[in-house]
Amino acid sequence: MPGEMYLKYGGVRFINNVPPGEINRFVRELPDEKRSSMYEIAKELCDHGLITIYEGQFSTADDETETFQQ
Repeated sequence: MPGEMYLKYGGVRFINNVPPGEINRFVRELPDEKRSSMYEIAKELCDHGLITIYEGQFSTADDETETFQQ
């Protein structure tokens, strides 16, 4: 599993606790109302232990985070 990553549109730092395929499967199975926003998806992933979100650590989409957005 890769190291820390950032939510593309929220700038919130997180790490995967499971492989990406398991995360993708989980998200596909969420009901529509739980997939209505990146916030809802990230909250569900965190609540179910699939990712760890580092509270209070945000970033913006500027030159400093360009490598995390690829």
